[in-house]
Amino acid sequence: MTILKGIFGAMCTPFQENGKGIDIPRYQSHIDDLLEAGVHGLVLCSGTGEYAYLTDDEKQTLIQEGVKHINGRCPTIAQTTALSTDECIDKARAAEESGASAIMVMPPFLEPPSERGVIYHYETIAKTVHIPIVMYNVPQQAAPLTEETYSKLLTIENLDYIKDSSGDFLNLQKFIQKGGQVFCGIDSFAPFALMSGCTGMIWGAVNFMPNECVQLFNLIEKQKYQEALDLWRLMEPVCLWLGHNKYDVDYLTGIKAATNLLGRKMGYPRKPLLDLSNEALQDLAKVLSKLPNTNLEI
Repeated sequence: MTILKGIFGAMCTPFQENGKGIDIPRYQSHIDDLLEAGVHGLVLCSGTGEYAYLTDDEKQTLIQEGVKHINGRCPTIAQTTALSTDECIDKARAAEESGASAIMVMPPFLEPPSERGVIYHYETIAKTVHIPIVMYNVPQQAAPLTEETYSKLLTIENLDYIKDSSGDFLNLQKFIQKGGQVFCGIDSFAPFALMSGCTGMIWGAVNFMPNECVQLFNLIEKQKYQEALDLWRLMEPVCLWLGHNKYDVDYLTGIKAATNLLGRKMGYPRKPLLDLSNEALQDLAKVLSKLPNTNLEI
């Protein structure tokens, strides 16, 4: 079974100029760029890839075309989150049949069930696929996976991984102590999460600074902590900007804009996500300029 570890890029979705469909050649080119930079894995149909705004056919296309183009060059995690258990199972099976290395599933959302329902959801999915499942804790958007719930889920076969995007570093540390393999999903936690024992990062910023993200992980793996922190000081400004800025730019459009500015053209976000104002774009370019060897396209 595939072992998931390291820097996993939560891929942007490049749309065609009219915004109506996925630009497959750009998608394939972006995959190649990230793999050339040395990323350890890729997340297909990620939240950063505007998962919530994709049609079911588009989600399946991203997974199928992504796995096909990657062709075994790295592990792939396909997000198959859905409201109902049956729909999630259908998506999970399709991803497995497409050749994905693993799937990632948020708990039920919108009208979330009790803890019993959350456990039922994951346990039922785990019994229907034979690839690893990455549980996805994002309490701002779905039923929270508490420390207690996580402990119960870890006893179920095939539930060995979790991505924590709670934004609570204490919660992240509790997950690490409980066991399993914990990925961090908060950009500004990156070096501290890895030093604390996270197995890796599932990271939107990989789209525009893959070399730096991989280098950060490798330095920490080699216990070169001061070098890692020196690098982080150059990466941190943009990560903080993406998490909070005075222009009310959301994370998804910020990532896409930064990727465009650094030459990997992803196009515009899908409505209702709105592109950046000129003022916000200039400010984003300012923090991006702190990265080493930066060539901005404004």
